[in-house]
Amino acid sequence: MATSDFLSEDLAVQCQDLAGEILKTYQHLPWAMKNEAVARLKRQIFQLDEEVKKAQLSESVALTQSRLREAIALIHECVPLLDLCLRKVLVSQELHTRWIKRLTGIESKLSEWLRAVSSH
Repeated sequence: MATSDFLSEDLAVQCQDLAGEILKTYQHLPWAMKNEAVARLKRQIFQLDEEVKKAQLSESVALTQSRLREAIALIHECVPLLDLCLRKVLVSQELHTRWIKRLTGIESKLSEWLRAVSSH
């Protein structure tokens, strides 16, 4: 019932791509992987991917809403973590800007999806 068919893009794939890019960036920087901000960012971004997948598979409006709210909350945690990584020089300005832009775009689509399923 609560599917993402009205969306033109697969948000789980977008989240998975972003998670993969973040992991790939840091897997070659063992010193950065030991940093708590980087470790939390990785955990949060993979959790975001899981929540969006679960929302897309959900057959229940209430469960979809819950998963979407959780995914949006995770994005709200990732943005300050990225800011912290930038301040600690654990991410370049270019990657920081790109990842924030992607997260903001995903958040916008998740919010749109949440509004659509909440209006039923």
